[in-house]
Amino acid sequence: MKNFFVISFSAFTALLVGCATPVAKPAFYPNAHYQYVGPAQAQADAQACSYMAQQSDVGAVNKVDAGRAAAAGAAGVGTAGVVGSLLTGHKPDLKDIAAGAAAIGAGGAAATAAAQSVGGSSLYRQFVQQCLAERGYQVIGWH
Repeated sequence: MKNFFVISFSAFTALLVGCATPVAKPAFYPNAHYQYVGPAQAQADAQACSYMAQQSDVGAVNKVDAGRAAAAGAAGVGTAGVVGSLLTGHKPDLKDIAAGAAAIGAGGAAATAAAQSVGGSSLYRQFVQQCLAERGYQVIGWH
């Protein structure tokens, strides 16, 4: 049974690494304000807006979403552990299953929080876009 969790955790970790996304950054339309301040100042303003988003209620929403994702992931792993034990004809070792589910749930929470804090959340992106619009920029997308 322990091998099941080692394999499950390894597969889950590989999935998280494969799904990791680079930090999302706003793509600016080169309007008059952008041309006046230049790309370096635009990036500095984008970082300031990003920091504001992380310190606002947007950051709290992302943490709640990460917690929900972790709970769902842990429940799924726990169920898979019990079913896997039964299918292989072994008695489920609930202690091992719970430990594996908790570890994978924690990893899922960290990955979700990281992804959302770097631009995975549409609420985060809207916050940053509004902040930049108030500073005179036009955001045309994210890269």
